[in-house]
Amino acid sequence: MHSSTLLSILAISISLALAAPSHVLVERVPQLAASTTPAANATGNTTCSPAVLALVAGIQLNIADQFNELNTVTALGSILDQLPMDVTLYSATQTSLLGFVTKGIAIRENNQKIAPPGNGALPGLAIVAMAQLTELNLTMSLAVPASGIVNQTMANATVQALKGDFTGGIKQNMENAIMVCLASLPFPSLHTALTLVISKYLDLESIWKQDANLTQAMAGCTAPAT
Repeated sequence: MHSSTLLSILAISISLALAAPSHVLVERVPQLAASTTPAANATGNTTCSPAVLALVAGIQLNIADQFNELNTVTALGSILDQLPMDVTLYSATQTSLLGFVTKGIAIRENNQKIAPPGNGALPGLAIVAMAQLTELNLTMSLAVPASGIVNQTMANATVQALKGDFTGGIKQNMENAIMVCLASLPFPSLHTALTLVISKYLDLESIWKQDANLTQAMAGCTAPAT
């Protein structure tokens, strides 16, 4: 996207956010309405509870694992492009990929377990759960068959599908992390509204790699005072 287009989006977003009262912003961003609680409105507190901070950390851990998945499946694709292909290396890389996928499922399951009831990230975590089932089946299908002969054409198609799935999962979990702390906001802030708009257009992977704590900051989460 050209910078001029992004600036136009930012300008429109800012004007809409500044012109509209908080309840209008809630209507324009439905997820925010579900995440804003009366208690938060009454207190105006933007400090996240330890449970919420733990969930943010868990989602960050899941994203780190997803980048491992993406890097490993990319390596697997490179091996498949070799002629002749190194079957031993392929098998080891596929096993490594399966390990990351299995680890990611365990992390997501724990995130769902520790999420506070009604937290704004729960719907997104359910989306991740469904995607992980597909990713697990696709990864298992890449195992070297008993014949020892890998159909490189079919395996390459599966690798490409997994690349798309892992990339989508990373972006979904980034959105999940943004949603985690919104229940603590007294109303949908300008920063939050802009974040949700910008996240649709920016290269979130590059941003995340620059600062692993960015999503927590974007969510407005701060550790409670000790």
